[in-house]
Amino acid sequence: MSDFKGRNIRPLRLASQLLGVAFVLSLLIGIPTFGTFPVLRNIFLPNASCRYINSAPTSCYYYQVQDGLVQGSSGFYLDLLILLLAVVIAIVLLGRFWCSWLCPFGAVQELLSWVRGLLRIPPLRLKWAHRVLLRRVKYTLLFLTVIISLPIGISALGISQCQSTLALPFCQVCPAKGFFTVSQQVLGLEPWGTTLPILAIVSLLLFLVSSFFLRNAYCRICPMGGLMALFGRVSLPYLRKDPDKCTKCRVCLRVCPMDHDRVYDEMERMDVAGEDCTLCGRCVELCPEEGCLSLTYGPYDLVSSRRPRKRWWSLPLNKTRENGK
Repeated sequence: MSDFKGRNIRPLRLASQLLGVAFVLSLLIGIPTFGTFPVLRNIFLPNASCRYINSAPTSCYYYQVQDGLVQGSSGFYLDLLILLLAVVIAIVLLGRFWCSWLCPFGAVQELLSWVRGLLRIPPLRLKWAHRVLLRRVKYTLLFLTVIISLPIGISALGISQCQSTLALPFCQVCPAKGFFTVSQQVLGLEPWGTTLPILAIVSLLLFLVSSFFLRNAYCRICPMGGLMALFGRVSLPYLRKDPDKCTKCRVCLRVCPMDHDRVYDEMERMDVAGEDCTLCGRCVELCPEEGCLSLTYGPYDLVSSRRPRKRWWSLPLNKTRENGK
């Protein structure tokens, strides 16, 4: 056991993640019954309210964006614009807090990392070039979503017949399709005879295997995270750094599950969240400098790093008595 104690954010974040998982489980088994509250059908969660959950009130907003691109040309994309406005407002208010504090896939990835730790298997460490490559994948998926979905909805192009095979391009490779289908089969809510496309099975297996060996593997390529990152500069939650207090100890870089280098490199701007940061608070928790890093919401610091304090049982007896006075 360590003799030093800094911030302890993990219990609070774990409780928040368990609430997120409990919400998803309640959707799987039909509790609460959102069908009796039609207004709730207009609430689009990033990836918890998946179209592959039978009793979910609606779909994730990324599905709605794809569907709006395909179906929206007849209404001049008005519904899509309203949806995007609601999504932007949600991102501004919540930011990447969703990713590390509520996302069910974030919780699953951390569970796999915990199991890997119990087995004493070290995580994979990516080179900088590989991290940059994965960083670009999520924006490529965003780009392909528009490039594939948008032309299908324009009847003048004559490719509307491709809708059954090319519509919802990201949903074809999203692990949620296999994850939630199998989950409902295990719970007895979906017949085992329900078939999954090979692509969905491969996607789910890649998600599980990569998340076991590489911390937050899926978060590195998630296009929903990429969409949130595009509005990171205007999001109220962010990671603040006081460069004057930074000693370049590299702790923040070593403990970051996303290998986010900006939190270490940036020495001019106060906002060091960047496009990869999911605001998990791990760097704030372990940063050894008082007030150097803070999880911030607007002008308010929610929690800041602090200099490690020695635990009382590790102090010399006379020092313990002095502290008790």
